[in-house]
Amino acid sequence: MSPARSADVRTRLLAAARAELVEHGRAAISLRAVARRAGLSHASPKYHFGDRAGLLTAIATEGFQALAQQLDMVTESDPGRQLAALGRAYIDFGLTNPALFELMFSSAELHADAPDLVVAQQCAIEALSAAVSRLGARRSSSTEVVPDTALIAWSFVHGLVTLARSGALDTAASQRAGETVELAHSLIDAFVGYLRTDLARRPEA
Repeated sequence: MSPARSADVRTRLLAAARAELVEHGRAAISLRAVARRAGLSHASPKYHFGDRAGLLTAIATEGFQALAQQLDMVTESDPGRQLAALGRAYIDFGLTNPALFELMFSSAELHADAPDLVVAQQCAIEALSAAVSRLGARRSSSTEVVPDTALIAWSFVHGLVTLARSGALDTAASQRAGETVELAHSLIDAFVGYLRTDLARRPEA
């Protein structure tokens, strides 16, 4: 099989797998079902991905790449507004692509140490880490402050996606006569405000 033909087959298989994921959920994804949907031989998915986990890993990798691209579109110059915009973009991605988002963080079903996946994950999260670094620039002499704070920021926005998807924010949103997404966005803004205040109180480097 020529390289061009191989790339085309792989692309078709991934497109079929993404469609299966959206329509039926990841539990329904099998190599045979994906091959059938793509109109290819049953051996094709195994040839390109090795096993089901390999196929799911490839989908998750593309998901992190898409998330990174969405975060890269944020162009705010002020560090606080940038971090808030990144948080909103992260939430919007998770709520717009629920099945994909869930798969991306289902490490038990993936080849979690696959190099392409690891790089894609790091690229996606780096945007948040960089924004936190800018927000806390020159405010602390400890090299551990920014990594810890970046992890807290990521945990917060990721947790909001989980809460919004589960419906846990619906009641609070209705009490405010607003939408769940709007509430999640406002919570991001509040979090960034608290974070900005906390970092400002820390000693200069």
